[in-house]
Amino acid sequence: MSELNWLEMLGYLASLMTAISLSMSSLVRLRWLNMIGSFCFGTYGVLIGSLPVALMNYYLVLMNIYYLWKMYTEKSHFRVLPASVSDLYLNEFVNLNKSEIREFFPSFHLKDGREYTALMIHRNLALAGVFICHRIDDKTVEVDLDFVLPPYRDLKPGQFVFCENSRFFTEKGISRIISAEGSDAHVAYLTKVGFKPANGRLEISL
Repeated sequence: MSELNWLEMLGYLASLMTAISLSMSSLVRLRWLNMIGSFCFGTYGVLIGSLPVALMNYYLVLMNIYYLWKMYTEKSHFRVLPASVSDLYLNEFVNLNKSEIREFFPSFHLKDGREYTALMIHRNLALAGVFICHRIDDKTVEVDLDFVLPPYRDLKPGQFVFCENSRFFTEKGISRIISAEGSDAHVAYLTKVGFKPANGRLEISL
């Protein structure tokens, strides 16, 4: 394969990565993919002898690195507000995002007769997500819904709910949270925040 064809392939790869990055709803994924695309474009610019293309795209690489560093290290202000599963605002939030909720929690459905606990998760004063669980015994709750909006999908909301805010649960006598496995993405998320496999489910001890 000729050198020209390799250069063309690099250019196409850079274009593809940049285009895909702009379709990401998650800001973290957008930044990662855009950084890779910009690096490929910068290298492409070097190889074809175009200094402006190289400099602009390497500058974008540095900008993406900077904003990713801020995302991973910046301290966010979290607050969880208890709510009822009959709360109008909570239900509007769930209905507005129900198609995406089904992707992560295909079997999500609130049932009568359960003792539900619902939390509305705020991040930097903006509503970031909703957490709903129900008691299955005196010390254990099972997760029904743990949904976060795309711009806030890093590990920070989960770490806050299950780790930093664990006192909310322990004060109610809850020492264990279990969750159905759900989608592959949700399993990976739960594992990263501290859940471990147990009897076909995932659980975390508080």
